[in-house]
Amino acid sequence: MKIIIVGAGRIGRNLAKSLVEENHEVYLIEKNEERVKKLGDKLDIKVILGNGADPDMLLRAQVEQADLVIAVTTNDETNLVVCSLAASFGAKRRIARVRNTSLKETLSRSTENNYGIDEFINPELLASEAIVKTILTPGASEVADFAGGKILLRGFDVLDNSPLGGIKMEDLRDEDFPWPFLIVSIIRQGKVIIPKGDASIEKGDHIYVLLPAASLGEFLTYVNPDIHMPKKAVIYGATITGTQVAKKLSLTNINTIMIEENKQIAEEVATRLDRVTVINGPPTEADILTECGIEVADAYVATSNDDDANLISSVLAKKMGAKSTIITTQNPDYVTIINELRIDAIINPHLLAVKQILHLVRGRVISSVTKFMETDAEVLELVPEDEAPITKDLLKNIKFPRSAIVGAVCRGSQAMLANGETQIRPGDNVIVFCDKNSTNKIQQFFTG
Repeated sequence: MKIIIVGAGRIGRNLAKSLVEENHEVYLIEKNEERVKKLGDKLDIKVILGNGADPDMLLRAQVEQADLVIAVTTNDETNLVVCSLAASFGAKRRIARVRNTSLKETLSRSTENNYGIDEFINPELLASEAIVKTILTPGASEVADFAGGKILLRGFDVLDNSPLGGIKMEDLRDEDFPWPFLIVSIIRQGKVIIPKGDASIEKGDHIYVLLPAASLGEFLTYVNPDIHMPKKAVIYGATITGTQVAKKLSLTNINTIMIEENKQIAEEVATRLDRVTVINGPPTEADILTECGIEVADAYVATSNDDDANLISSVLAKKMGAKSTIITTQNPDYVTIINELRIDAIINPHLLAVKQILHLVRGRVISSVTKFMETDAEVLELVPEDEAPITKDLLKNIKFPRSAIVGAVCRGSQAMLANGETQIRPGDNVIVFCDKNSTNKIQQFFTG
């Protein structure tokens, strides 16, 4: 595909890297000269220095021949103009990053004046959804839902007291667990292991588990018998992400408290979130955390725009008694230190946006793509076409790539985990965990 990306921030750079690796023809338009120079040296893409909202810049990138235009600058208005111009020049599809939630909702409802945009991307809203799911899954560090929420993927650390420590995959028999689950991957010392029957789980591993939504409660209790659903959450930072998390949690009857350092913003948010207690002050001060009752908080969530403050306040909150801590960050280097600092989960809004855009780019048979911060592996949701090779026989008789595993199948209202006796049918929603280099090969199994 011929793809034009406007904006070389974190989303634009990560997208360009992923798309080049998949052999797409990529043009990137960026007005920051320093970014342009760095990108030109690192990636095999065509970089144009200039304003993507300038028609001449789009024409230089041959926008009339583009299969897809992706506008991901930090300015909503610029992204709208880019997509509108791209539509008028004949680009086949347009995706825009729009952070203003009310603007996005208004444009999404409009069929006549939506600036020619086919898809809207809001990284902050994606992050808020991931945070809420993580809080409502105690013990999980990563979350993703498939098949409309019927199939769940959750990432867990195998703790010292976990009953999974030392157990072999072949010993996880269905008759012992009436609530089905499937361990699709083990991360051990940075290495991805697709587990087979004789593989064992070790303490300190990070595992990814697929399970039907109905199995979640029983599985959480099995992993940690002392677990309980959260009753209190403290959120730092009245950002778009933070306010959305607070709003959603308050509707679940979780006692929700928000900390905001800017007094004016704190007062404004307090008038909008009537079920949330808002406290003005810095979360890096123990007195403020004590005022929030951090010692009995089930979750502390740091969503400010200051990565360092998020990290420091989370470490302090955990030390003062918060049961779990979640931070948002734009810094991928933080992933390597969260375990040492006892941070339970890290959410990168830009990575979530890249994930959402990638499935739109990949198109045929792939309906969603999930990427994780701790590994290069991916989870694909695919819908096999008529006469696709994957539908020709039982899974045990199909020579599927060794670096991949079919984890679950959703057929209509029925969600089930896959095994060797599973027969996949055209139109099923199929969840596959795989090495990112296997994606093209896997796609061929699902294409008619």
